[in-house]
Amino acid sequence: MEKKCMDAVFGEMTYKHRWVRKQDEIIFGKKYEITVAAKAFSGKPITDEQRSAYQEFTKKKSVYFDMAGTLLIEYINSNLKEMAQYQTDAGCMEDAVELSRVVTPKTLLFKQDGTMLLLLECIWDEEDGMAVQLLPEAKVGRQDLFL
Repeated sequence: MEKKCMDAVFGEMTYKHRWVRKQDEIIFGKKYEITVAAKAFSGKPITDEQRSAYQEFTKKKSVYFDMAGTLLIEYINSNLKEMAQYQTDAGCMEDAVELSRVVTPKTLLFKQDGTMLLLLECIWDEEDGMAVQLLPEAKVGRQDLFL
């Protein structure tokens, strides 16, 4: 039996190793169904820090997604030599339309301390994927650096 909760901020969530629900978002100019997740151990409740971070996200989601795009483009462009084998043109990336060909947003994760991460699949690291930390400070790197 699935454990569910109706959170005042997140809405209806289901516990599957963390509190989750699906949500449609426009990211990098495309519509994606992503998982919104609040990390929780053993079905513990969602924290006030997670709620605050999610409220911040909902107020300025386009700003956060634009920031994620900018950080990813900068990351890719600064690592072009290593990524050249995965890109068809191996040139500099300039916009989110190009970005949507090499990364796929999958999860918006809120850690218990309110840290917000956008987790993505990418063509150059299929095993680990990429993460963009959006709160409390903006950073980009492999998912394993943040999880």
